[in-house]
Parts: sequence; structure tokens; C-alpha cells
Amino acid sequence: MAESVTTADLYEGTYYLLGGCELEGIEATRLNGSICCKLTFRGERLAALQREYFGGGASVPLFAFRRSFGQINALVYTAKKKARGRLRREQAAAGGEA
Repeated sequence: MAESVTTADLYEGTYYLLGGCELEGIEATRLNGSICCKLTFRGERLAALQREYFGGGASVPLFAFRRSFGQINALVYTAKKKARGRLRREQAAAGGEA
């Protein structure tokens, strides 16, 4: 059975992606006046990958890591942009009703 983990750390998420995990989704939420994204990953090896990452034993091929990090960063940027637009529309609607 595949495990699931949520993180806001893009480096950690990239490590999971390179470890064979699947990016299930990105959730953008408001946090202290800004937008924060949480990445959810699913995979059979998540527990082992977490132990390696947090234990300081993570090792990756640099070029592949850099490319995957860029992809995740672009997805997060898009999610934040959509969330900002949604918040502006909600604020405008609330202001227009008052």
C-alpha cells in the first residue's frame, strides 16, 4: 500500500519525486498574509526516503535534481498565481456586496 506525505519544502518534495514518488497535488493556502503551497506525494518508498532525507543520507544526481526542482518550482508558482487571483476575486465580490 502506497504511503502519502505532505510538505511545503520544495527540496524535500524534489527528493521524493526523484525517489519514484508521485506528486498527487498542490494546495495553495493563505499564511500570514502570503500564499503557501503544500505538496502531497504518494509512493511505496516514502518512509525510507524520509529517513534518508532527514537523516542526512540523501544523495541525488545533481542534473536530474535541478531539472525536477525547476519543474516543481514552476508548478508551485502557477498554484500561487491562481490562488492570488482567486483571493482577489473573492475580495472584490465581498467588497461589491457591502
